[in-house]
Amino acid sequence: MLSVVVDPGRLAAGIVDRRGEILVRDRVGTPGREVWRSLEQLIRRVLAARPDEVAAPSVVGVSCAGPVDLPAGSVSPTLLPVWTGFPLREQLEELTGLPVHLDSLAGAAVTAERWVGEAVDTPSCFVLLLDQTIESACVIDGTRLWGAHGNAGALGHVIVEPGGARCVCGSEGCLSAYATTTALEAEMNRPMRRATPSIIERTGIMTGRAIASTAAVFDVTTFLTGGSIVDTFGDQFLDTVRREIGLRSRLAHLSDLRVVELSGFAQPLVSAAAVALRRGER
Repeated sequence: MLSVVVDPGRLAAGIVDRRGEILVRDRVGTPGREVWRSLEQLIRRVLAARPDEVAAPSVVGVSCAGPVDLPAGSVSPTLLPVWTGFPLREQLEELTGLPVHLDSLAGAAVTAERWVGEAVDTPSCFVLLLDQTIESACVIDGTRLWGAHGNAGALGHVIVEPGGARCVCGSEGCLSAYATTTALEAEMNRPMRRATPSIIERTGIMTGRAIASTAAVFDVTTFLTGGSIVDTFGDQFLDTVRREIGLRSRLAHLSDLRVVELSGFAQPLVSAAAVALRRGER
C-alpha cells in the first residue's frame, strides 16, 4: 500500500505491507505554500525508491489533518488555509492511478490502534491527538463513527472554559485554545519544553474536562492519547488529566474510565495504511 500523511508540520509518504511494516519512507516539512507540489514530488520519490522485490502499491491510504469532507474527498486543514476545500482524493487518484482511501489523522490512528496497537481488543474507544491541532475520532462497539463529513468525535472545539481564550475558529473557550502547541507557544512566547507547571496543569485540566464530557455522551471508558503535548508535558499532564476526570466524571458506569498513551506501534504511515486496508475490507 502507498501510505500518505499530511499534517501541519510535515508531509510523509511510504510503502507499507499488510503486516504494518514500513518498507520505504520519506518525509519533508510542510511548506506554507505549494503544498500539493511538495507532496507530489515526495510521492514520486517514494515510488521511484521502491526496491524490485517490493510489490507495486495497488491502493493508497491517506490521513490528513482535519476537518475533512470524506464524501467529497476534500480536506480543509485548520493550519493550512491554502488547502481549504482541497480535492485531495481526486488529486492523488490522478497522480497514482490507484484507488484512494482518505481519513483524518485521528481516524487513521484509531483504525491502526485496533489493527496493530493498544486497542486490538477494545470495541469502544476514542483517540485524542494533542499537537499543533487537536485530532480525535472514535469507535463504538467495533464501528467507526463517521458523521456527515467524516469528523464525528472531533473534540478540538468542545467548550471547556465558557468565555475563555479566543480560538482560531473564532469562538471562545475551545479545547484547541488550551491544548495545542500552536496556542500555547503563542501564549507563552517560548518553546513547549519551557512551559511552567501552571501551564501544564491548566492544559491537563482543560483536557480532562473535555474527556469527562465526551465519556458521558458516548459511554466510552477508554481514551488513547498522544502527540507532542503528551510527549513534552509527560506524567504531570497525564496525572492532572486523570485527577480532573475524577472530579468531573461521577457516573457509576464510567467509574473505570481510563486514559492511556498510544502504543507507538501505529506510526503515522502505518495509520494511513490502515485506512486503505480496513476500508478496502469493508
